[in-house]
Amino acid sequence: MDASDAWRIALAIFLILTGVGITYALVRLGGLFSTADTSLKQTMGEVVPMLGKASTTIDHVNDELEKVGHITDSAVDAADSLDSSVRTINSVLGTPARAVSGVSAGISQAFQSFRGKRGQRGGVV
Repeated sequence: MDASDAWRIALAIFLILTGVGITYALVRLGGLFSTADTSLKQTMGEVVPMLGKASTTIDHVNDELEKVGHITDSAVDAADSLDSSVRTINSVLGTPARAVSGVSAGISQAFQSFRGKRGQRGGVV
């Protein structure tokens, strides 16, 4: 046996050990993938029903939000109607009130003028 035979035997042993090591690593990796697959199936079995419940809940929330939207629309319409009514009442009552105020101011001015002239004439009109 010479040196080249020794190298070939050493290389063969190295390749056999490398194959055994790679086979062991692949078996362990297969076990890891099997465990991950089992965990993923269990997780999906729990998550899918929760997603269904969440979807139902979101549908109910959307329905309630739609009702709230109708309520706020009604409130806005009521506020607009009230504002319109107040403006109408203000314009209807405002004009006579200004007229009464003007007449009152005129009477007051006439009374003051009358008293002023009475004071200038010595108390006799």
